[in-house]
Order: sequence, then structure tokens, then C-alpha cells
Amino acid sequence: MHFKSRAFFIRVVLVFLIISGSLYFGFQGFTSRRTYVASTGDRPTYRLFNSTGPLPSTPFAIATFLTGQGDDLAYLNSTRILTYQLIHAPNTRLNTSKVTWLVACSSSLPVRQKQQLVKDGATVVEVDDVKTNWWIKTDVRRWKEQFTKLRLFEMTEYKRILFMDADTLILGPLDGVFQEPEIADLQRTFAHGWPNDEVKPDEAELPAEWLFAARSDNGYGGQRNHPIPPLNSAEFSAGFWIVAPNRQVFTHLLSVMGHYHRFNPFTMEQSLLNYVYRRNGPMPWRELNWKWSATWPSERDKQRGVATLHDKLWNNGPQELQDLWHNQEKEMMKFFGER
Repeated sequence: MHFKSRAFFIRVVLVFLIISGSLYFGFQGFTSRRTYVASTGDRPTYRLFNSTGPLPSTPFAIATFLTGQGDDLAYLNSTRILTYQLIHAPNTRLNTSKVTWLVACSSSLPVRQKQQLVKDGATVVEVDDVKTNWWIKTDVRRWKEQFTKLRLFEMTEYKRILFMDADTLILGPLDGVFQEPEIADLQRTFAHGWPNDEVKPDEAELPAEWLFAARSDNGYGGQRNHPIPPLNSAEFSAGFWIVAPNRQVFTHLLSVMGHYHRFNPFTMEQSLLNYVYRRNGPMPWRELNWKWSATWPSERDKQRGVATLHDKLWNNGPQELQDLWHNQEKEMMKFFGER
């Protein structure tokens, strides 16, 4: 009798485990397939602000991303400086027949700020929010919407898009970045990573070919005291990268977000992009020339001709670079005030 009771108990436990496992993995599969969608039916996921027309028709675009979550106007002012530098300043303005300056805006950005940017000369694009799962969070409040910048991957109107964080200061012309050999051709996707980094079967299918290039993060190579030329790092900074827009890649990014801790959410979309474009994966990122961008910038980066400095220079970094940022702010304000 005791033996039969024990056998019955074991069978009940086994049935419970099988049912629980099926429900768990079924739920995981459901969330990975259903929680994130790449489009919203026939409605476009991005559009010009206050316009029904198409995005400007140029081969290339440079873009930044702005939200309304900041506690002050520093990011708006920095975006206005970028607009002044890329559209108006003689030494850094773009050839707008070939390169469009886009400011992608989340739903939280106030209308008056969008209107100001349009008045300044930026092409303002409203983008639908990219929803995140419950486990993707950080203590930095303004990072909440950062995954929404991934909408740039959908903008196949452009052959290449250079993304720059809004807290970037431009020191030299950027048109030439689109002539770099690292971004000239698309790369075939590897069947698997190296040596045993297999493509995960629970992630959306990868494209047949792709392009993504970025700059190594000086945070891993000396920070403010990084050597020049800087050291290459395993991970890149998500504050300066170039992509060949591809909706299949966008869908893949969303599918990865559906899997609990597939990447470390601490640095949000930077962690996601570094996972998808990992060095030993099927789509290893390419290294851009160090002269295009510097994180943890120093006076030596400026002296050696680095084109962009990525830092919150309105209140951080070497005093010489902070002074440079504030001088650009004054120049921008004067220009827009006199127009």
C-alpha cells in the first residue's frame, strides 16, 4: 500500500512538472512572438512633424533622438547646437543635397520644442514608442525611452544613417563619414558566430546581409586618459554608429527584447545593440576610424582632429571643452536671434 501511494505521488509530481514546463515555455514563446511588433498595421511608425509629406530624399541621413523626459533644457539646447552646426555653421554644415539632418522625437517631447527645432532648420520626425518588457529598466529616468531610437532601423528611405547622441559636439565636417570603406558594402550574415556562438532559435530570423559600424568605447580603454589613437574594445559606444536601415533587423531587435536578460539592461539599448552585433556573433560590428568620434573626450582629441566629442560638456569634462560647448551655444543663440 505504501509503495503504491509513493508511486502515485511520483506520477502526480511528474505530471505537474510537465504541465508547468509546458505553460512556462509556451508563455515565453508567446511573449517573444507577440509582445513586440515591428509595425502597426497600415499606419506608419514614423512621420514628419506637422506634415503628411515624405522624408527628404537624400542617400544619407544624420540623426539624433530627443525625448521630453529630461529635467532641464540641456538636451534641447544641445540638439539646437547640432542643428546650427549641421545646417548653418560654415565650417561644419552638411551638403543637404546628399545628407538630411533628422531629429527623431518620442511622444513625450512637447510640441513647442518640436516647433522650435523645425524653425531652427531640423527635419523633425515623430516616431512611435518602442515598448519594453517589465525586466528592461534602469535607475536613470531619462533612459526609459531610449529603445525608441531603434525606429531609425526602419527608415529604409536612406542607404545609411549616422546616429549621434544629442550630447555631442561637432568639431569638423561629417559628410566624409559616408565615404568610409567600412560602410561601403553590406556584409553577408554568418551562419553562426565564432567559434560556437550559435544563432539563437528563439530569436527572429536574421537578414541575409547587413551593415553596422561604430566606435570603440574609451570607457574600456583609459577613459579620460585614453591613448591616441585609442584602443579597440570588445564593445562599442551607442552614441555614434552607422547602420544600413533594415526592417528585418528591427524585427530581430524586438524579438531579442522579448527574452528575459538576453542582454544586460543596465545600459539599455547600448547593451541590446552590443549583443546583436557582438564581435563573435553572426553580425560582428565594424570599427569606424577613431577620428570620427571620441567618448570620454580630452583636449588631446581636439588637438588630433577628432570630428565629434561625446560628453555632457555643458557641465562635464575638461574645462577647455566645456568652454568650447558654451561658446557654440552662444554662437547658436546669436545666429537664431539675428535671423
